[in-house]
Amino acid sequence: MRISIIGGGIAGCATAYYLTGDGHDVTLFERDSVASHASGFALGGITPSISVTPSDPYEILSDVSIGLHRELAERLTDKQGTNLNFRRKPSLMLVKTPVEEANMCRAYSTYADNSSVDVRWLSIGELRHIDARISQQMLGGLYVGEAFEVDPYKLTLALWQAAEKRGAQLINREVTAITEQSNRVIGVTTKEGFIPADAVVAAAGPWNYALLSDIGVHVPLAPLKGQILRLDAPEPPLRVSLWWDSNYATTKTDGLTWVGTTEEEVGYDDRTTDTARDVIISSAIELLPYLEEAELVQQTACLRPMTPDRAPIIDAVPGPEGLVIATGGGRNGILLGPAMGLAASALATGLDSPVDVSAFSLGRFS
Repeated sequence: MRISIIGGGIAGCATAYYLTGDGHDVTLFERDSVASHASGFALGGITPSISVTPSDPYEILSDVSIGLHRELAERLTDKQGTNLNFRRKPSLMLVKTPVEEANMCRAYSTYADNSSVDVRWLSIGELRHIDARISQQMLGGLYVGEAFEVDPYKLTLALWQAAEKRGAQLINREVTAITEQSNRVIGVTTKEGFIPADAVVAAAGPWNYALLSDIGVHVPLAPLKGQILRLDAPEPPLRVSLWWDSNYATTKTDGLTWVGTTEEEVGYDDRTTDTARDVIISSAIELLPYLEEAELVQQTACLRPMTPDRAPIIDAVPGPEGLVIATGGGRNGILLGPAMGLAASALATGLDSPVDVSAFSLGRFS
């Protein structure tokens, strides 16, 4: 099949990777370059979704995707120097109010007797054995042992390069329209003309909204800006990733401590701001006072595709036949990317998804 993919982020590149593995003719459309937006600037944290219901579809999707991440880390690492910087990095989800503590303890109780899941509740005293620099304002935290980190830019690029070696083509053009005829997509249109396809995968992040609206498919999707700081911080590095409120801090393989993030509804403005910088630094210092001595090395911003329920849309929609939507990973786009790509690749070829994505259909917003 000839399949066009719109968007060179992790969802689009993962879809291309799995499609070319099955021998399909793939063309990827990206107006800028691969991983030039959210997938290239994300943290790259791969932490399991911990909820009070292990059978929750989001949690199942998360677990499947973590398994795929582990497979990809082996397959895409080669002797020519490809290194995704994939590594196990335990996470600590911290709480500082009694309400947060009660909610986290409820989640923990669901997993306490499951020997296959490395989840532990730690008091502040136990937390400080892990890192004595954690503020005593924290009441405790949930330790998740089977968590990981990856370089999201390297991963996305490696997925595309693997697809390209199998024959996929990259066209650096903006898609101006998804073209349909008799209620079936027949390709895409750019300023340079029409390119035919048997199926189209819309994986253009928040830019999917306008493309799909033009063919009468309403997707409740909006950009959510997130900003991240990279700090040259005093040694030693953080041995675990720390998460609190909507924030995080971790020392990456580049030796820098990454702290973030913001959730800004500002349309398609992806510029960094001093206000965000100050908010992030203030929150980070409150948790880790030693960061007051850190030096700011870089500040980045990106736009994440977010749905009202903060879950992705993975669907062969009840619209034009041959159209597949793979978007809305939000803050967990890197975590969910491989599973979204695997599911989208199956749907684009008319097959059932190997992972149940019925809970992530567009119809749930009807």
